[in-house]
Amino acid sequence: MKRKTFHSVYFHLEVDNPAKEAEFFHEFGFEPIESLFAETECLTDGLLRLSIGPKGFIHTGIIFAGNDLDKMKESITSLGFAFIENSGYRFPMLTGPSGTGVTLIEIPSIGIPKLEGQPISLGGTFFEISVQTLDHEATIAFWEKLGFEAIYGEKDGDWVTMADDFFKIGFYRKDTVPHPFRSPAITYFEEDMKDRIKIVKSLEIPVAHELGSCKTGVEDAILETPSGYHIFMFKA
Repeated sequence: MKRKTFHSVYFHLEVDNPAKEAEFFHEFGFEPIESLFAETECLTDGLLRLSIGPKGFIHTGIIFAGNDLDKMKESITSLGFAFIENSGYRFPMLTGPSGTGVTLIEIPSIGIPKLEGQPISLGGTFFEISVQTLDHEATIAFWEKLGFEAIYGEKDGDWVTMADDFFKIGFYRKDTVPHPFRSPAITYFEEDMKDRIKIVKSLEIPVAHELGSCKTGVEDAILETPSGYHIFMFKA
């Protein structure tokens, strides 16, 4: 997606208990920011804007925000997409072949808090939203059509990271990733991840899966939020 039409992006999680989910991310080091709507909780890790809302309000996935909803919708339909009719959700939306939503909201850019530009959470540097694909080729084609381009990996391989003007999303063929994977997942890479995982444990934040361990500690870990979403903490 292009900044000419859109000005901001959020990653949204649809959950049963937004306040409980938000508290988990706060313990992980996210800082609260002004919410988009009364129904949502919003936080940031300095590099990612996270929105959390109740079931049936906004579909889990990416929220693209802009000043003019009609122009945003036109930019999507001009690419050959059709919005889902009677979706049950409040805002215009699409869903990719692997289930990740794309939702459009109209909000003045002045109402969007700026990102810190530096990582502030225990995860460190946000890398991507990771998605396990149900139909790999169709999923890649969907996001490519939306303007995302491959920046790492190969589109016809087992994984690829794609980006637009705002965001990175990684796509992984189902059953090719050796570790547990509940998508979409928030992914972090840091050289000092072993030390970060130690801090997570010292704060009694539950670690759902320990992956790469050595004599001096765990190098890779997966956290699981109260609603079952995954956070990948991997050594760079």
